Amino acid sequence: MLRRAVLERAIPLDAPLPSTRELAAELGVARATVALAYERLQIEGAIESRERRGFFVSAAFAQQRADFHESDQLSLLPPPDWARHFRSLDVAYQPVKNPSDWYRYRYPFVYGQIDPKLFPLADWRDCFERAMKLESVEAWTVDRGDQDDRDLLEQLRTRVLPRRGVWASADEILVTVGAQQALYLIGQLLGGSSRRVVVEEPSYPDVRAIFSMTGATLASVPIDADGAIVSHISALRPDVAIVTPSHHCPTGVRMSDERRRSLLSAATDQDFLIVEDDYEPQLSGTTSATANSPALKSLDMNGRVFYVGSLSKTLAPGLRLGYIVAPREAIAALRRLRRLMLRHVASNNERALALFLGQGHFESLQRRLGHAYQVRLKILREALAAHLPAWRIESPEGVGSALWIRLPDGVKAHTVVLRARAAEIVIESGAGFFGHSPSGEFVRMGISAIPTHLIAEGVAHLADSVAASR
Repeated sequence: MLRRAVLERAIPLDAPLPSTRELAAELGVARATVALAYERLQIEGAIESRERRGFFVSAAFAQQRADFHESDQLSLLPPPDWARHFRSLDVAYQPVKNPSDWYRYRYPFVYGQIDPKLFPLADWRDCFERAMKLESVEAWTVDRGDQDDRDLLEQLRTRVLPRRGVWASADEILVTVGAQQALYLIGQLLGGSSRRVVVEEPSYPDVRAIFSMTGATLASVPIDADGAIVSHISALRPDVAIVTPSHHCPTGVRMSDERRRSLLSAATDQDFLIVEDDYEPQLSGTTSATANSPALKSLDMNGRVFYVGSLSKTLAPGLRLGYIVAPREAIAALRRLRRLMLRHVASNNERALALFLGQGHFESLQRRLGHAYQVRLKILREALAAHLPAWRIESPEGVGSALWIRLPDGVKAHTVVLRARAAEIVIESGAGFFGHSPSGEFVRMGISAIPTHLIAEGVAHLADSVAASR
């Protein structure tokens, strides 16, 4: 067991092993038994004795990480029949996969991450310190059951949502652990084996997986330059339609005003619900009507739109903060569902965020990011035009934090991604965004995490790696 613990790195290298006397007393065995075990491990090189300090794990031995076989298990009894005990999770799902250490790559063209230099660390630290003062601590150290921080709800209601044209009362808002949990909760409430759900093609991979696991029947509708084609949605007669109208995922296309009105009208006529994923609002850095168009929810007159918002793309993805805006009857049901998962989001984070919003730091951060992203997108577009002119950018000008790119005929996204990583470049394959076979090969290149001065250089190296793959 000690050998196994060493190989599995369950014992830190700098932590001493118990003395033979201590371990013998704890296990209820003779001290000589422990001494013999330590002696054998010393001979094998697994542990080493340090004068007057005791026994420690050998760093060289711990690095071996030998593969374990059935004979290494603590019991020879058969394991559980997992297939019988687990609910099937066998759904078509190909998430976007980046290296776990993407931040170590010199040119991280990844999406949904942030450049630490753009994060307002001093402002966030100040809000956290204020949240630790006595009057705030008394508010967030208690278990609030299924309730959210009232100050945060007020800030969302009065500062964040009106910028998207959305007006809501506190009982029409639910705070979630990011937009991901928001979508999962909605899937649990609106999905099911008898439900027909329409998604865009291409679309966010996790949405398809979330609703597929509920047993719902999924159908896809194409998009064009004006967004999802509403006539196709109506023809499928869905129970739920999931759309990204303000900034389509992953292309960045905006749904036209005419189609927005048409979609809401169809939802009323056919009695279906709409889930609006407004995952990246107002990061364009412009003031044009097209860039800062209000959310679809702002046109919702009869409560058919479930609005999902995210603060992660703007603030920091690791904070996992999002929210749902929906009719109070739906929020009450979603609140009951959330309670069964985690009661409420971490109260200290909610209070710090309320202070951050209340002092105007979030609005300042949005403006700063919007400007920075515009500059970076412009540099990326120019670099691609110069070094990879055959790559066709299909994202509209000046919005978001990534470009959706169609590769030339004969060029495979998988090959490009692998060759890029060998050159210290991380880009994302577009395959996972499609529920069906796409008519072409695509990649996505994000600009939120890569420093501005490395973008053009990274594209030049990317062009070299693509040329080498040919």
